[in-house]
Amino acid sequence: MLDSPRLEGDGGIPPVAAFIALCPVTLADRIDLQGIPVTPPQPRPPAPAPAPAAPPRTTSAKGGAPATEGLPPAPRALPVDNTLTKERIAAYQVAMERMHFSCGFIDGDSGMRTERALRAFQESRGLPITGVLDDTTRAAIGEPGEPFMVYTVTAEDMAMVVPSPKLWREKAKVQYLGYNTGWEMLGEKFHCAVRYIQALNPDVKSVGVGTQIIGPKVFPANPLPKPAYIRITLREAIAQAMSADGKILAHFPCSIAKNKEKRPVGEITVLFGVKDPDYTFDPKTLAEAAAAEQITKKMMIPPGPNNPVGTAWISLSLPGYGMHGTPEPEAISRTQSHGCFRLANWNADKMRRMIKPKMVVQVIE
Repeated sequence: MLDSPRLEGDGGIPPVAAFIALCPVTLADRIDLQGIPVTPPQPRPPAPAPAPAAPPRTTSAKGGAPATEGLPPAPRALPVDNTLTKERIAAYQVAMERMHFSCGFIDGDSGMRTERALRAFQESRGLPITGVLDDTTRAAIGEPGEPFMVYTVTAEDMAMVVPSPKLWREKAKVQYLGYNTGWEMLGEKFHCAVRYIQALNPDVKSVGVGTQIIGPKVFPANPLPKPAYIRITLREAIAQAMSADGKILAHFPCSIAKNKEKRPVGEITVLFGVKDPDYTFDPKTLAEAAAAEQITKKMMIPPGPNNPVGTAWISLSLPGYGMHGTPEPEAISRTQSHGCFRLANWNADKMRRMIKPKMVVQVIE
C-alpha cells in the first residue's frame, strides 16, 4: 500500500556552531503492490564502507598537478559544560541511533520524534519516562564521545547518484532509481536531514568523488537485536522490536494509514523480507496518476532508494500490507500512507534484517 508522501518543512537550520568532534538471508524476490513475489531484483551497487578521516581534499588541476580546494569546517570538541545546544542534541541523537533508538533522522532538533525515541529508550532502561534529555537519561546514554566524523566521498557513492525521472512511464524505462543529488545520498548515508548535513558543511558547494565532508558518525552501530516480535503503535506512529518479556529492543518512527478503516489492529505475521525490491505500478490502484499519463497496463518500476517502497520490503500476512522504505525519509510520521507501514530506508533495512518468517507483528491503537 503506498501513497505519494508530502514533505513538510520543519523550519530552517540555523548556522551550525563550531563544536564538532572528529571523531538474515535476503530473498531473491520482487514484489508487486499486493506483496506478491514476481521476479528476482536486480542487484543494487553495494553501499560503501565509511572511509577514515582523510587528508585535505584535492582535485587534479590542468597538467595533472594537484590543487587544494576549500575544506569543511575544522573539527573541534563538544563543549564541556554539557549545555543542550543543537550540536549536543544531535550528538545524543547519534548515540541513540547507534543503539537503534531512532528519531528518524539526525537534525539536532528535540521535537516529537526525538521525544518519542527518548521515551522508548527510557522505558527500555527502566528510567523515569520524561521524553527529555535529563541528567539521568544522559548518563544512561553515555557521553556521545565522537558524534561526527570526516568522510571522503567515493566513486561508489557517486555511482548511486542517478537522478530519477518524474513520470511513471519514464521510471519504468530505467534500470535503477538512484539518488537525485549527492546531498541526498549523503543525507541517507549518515541518517540525517539533507539541510542538516548541508549546514554542517557550509563551505562545500557541490558533492563529487573526493569531496570531504563532516557527517554524523552513525556507524559502527551496536549489533542488531534479535526480537521475539514487532509492535506497532498507531497513535504514536512508531514501530518497535520487542523481547519475549516485552522489553523495547529497538525503536523507529513510521507512517501509518491516513484512512482509519485501513489501519489493521491485532496480530499479523511476517511472510518474508526483500532487499532492493521492484515495484509494480498498477493503474487500478494508482488511478489518478494512471489517468494523467494515460497508463492502462501494469508496469515494473526498478529498484533503488527512490523506488516507491524504498530499499526494503517486508511482506505481511494481511493481503496488500507490508513494512517498507521510502524515497522521502524526512516525511516519515508526518505524512500518512494508504495502509502500509513506512520507515526511513535505513530503518526499514534494519527491520528487514531483524525479522523472520512467521514473526508476529502486533498492531495496537
